[in-house]
Amino acid sequence: MTEVVVIGAGPYGLSVAAHLRHFRIPCRVFGRPMSMWQEHAPKGMTLKSDAFASSFASPGDGYPLQQFYRDTGRNDYSHIGHRVPAQTLVEYGHEFQRRQVGEVEEAEILEVARQGDGFDVKLDTGESLAARKVVVAVGLLALRHIPDILAGLPASLLSHSSAHHDLAKFQGRRVVVVGGGQSACELAALLNEAGARVTLLARRPIHWYDPDNEDQPNVRRSTWQRIRRPNFGLGPGWRTWFWSEMPYGFSYLSQAVRHDKAYSAFGPAGSGWTKNRVEGVVPILTGRLCQVQDDGAEARLSVASDAGDIELVADHVIAATGYRSDTRLLSFLDPLQHGLRSIDGTPVLNRSFEASVRGLYFAGYLSAATFGPSMRFIYGAGFAARRISGHLSHLRDSRPPVRQFGGSLPIGAGAAV
Repeated sequence: MTEVVVIGAGPYGLSVAAHLRHFRIPCRVFGRPMSMWQEHAPKGMTLKSDAFASSFASPGDGYPLQQFYRDTGRNDYSHIGHRVPAQTLVEYGHEFQRRQVGEVEEAEILEVARQGDGFDVKLDTGESLAARKVVVAVGLLALRHIPDILAGLPASLLSHSSAHHDLAKFQGRRVVVVGGGQSACELAALLNEAGARVTLLARRPIHWYDPDNEDQPNVRRSTWQRIRRPNFGLGPGWRTWFWSEMPYGFSYLSQAVRHDKAYSAFGPAGSGWTKNRVEGVVPILTGRLCQVQDDGAEARLSVASDAGDIELVADHVIAATGYRSDTRLLSFLDPLQHGLRSIDGTPVLNRSFEASVRGLYFAGYLSAATFGPSMRFIYGAGFAARRISGHLSHLRDSRPPVRQFGGSLPIGAGAAV
């Protein structure tokens, strides 16, 4: 029997696995490492978080992003103000895996079902394995959300923002991006720069989180500004401190407050460094989408705006409409849904990330309603990994440790990045 199965090999899955393997808790890790960032993030995309808040977690701060920058000869790292390219994060993730995690099996999980006090886990390879505990650390891809009003469009005319890595195919085409957050804004900028004829459609005026005002990075701010609005994992300002640094304290708030703030705090906003690539460059239409029609070749979107009713015609519509915290979107959990306590699909967890199905844990986006908005960002991975591995410490292998993976070998030795 496998002690622990970790499902997912993104920042949360790798961070949890690094802690489990460091503490000699036997586990198997399943997923395609960094696939969301490598295959579904548009080329040219950068992270919204500061660099210091973008490190994966391993015990003793084993391999932070800053060290990866040093090891690979990158000299542009700065704790605050530097925007990490998605491609750099992918390379860092693979090296973190090599050094801190070791083997990740790229099999797909088809089903997780209760078997006695543990679980029966079925893989697409045909293997079926028994596990005492299961940690679900899937990325956002499985949770993507497209509004009902758009869902009727055929796949040739509609896609989610996570469906595109190379935007060159949209050159010369009319594209409407629906959304008002950073994903929508940066995607609109990248599409425009790739030669698309893009329009950004948002329900309300874009709110710009503008570092050129008082939110500018610490490296450019006065001492008084740094004292008045210090930087935390999710951004500057004392109001940010609790959401960033107190996930355990967040879990003591009332359930109603937690479910409200988990996904509404740090709501849709464009980042200041994207503003000059969008505002005045890309047409921005503010209004309510009322009707969507298609003739098979193009989509027609009827929008009620302050200026009156407007019709947009597009060769393709991209929904940059975020993700939904809903375990019902994870078909491999279907056998467990009847015993899984949730609120509108969001799992109810204890303070060790364990669900009402004993032995089943959730890390990342699906845990935000218990531990707060930091779980929507890489920054929360450290807290999640420490809590989960601590709760599973009784499964520790008492035998002497055996070196199984890359350790601190220099980049280029052993497995390829």
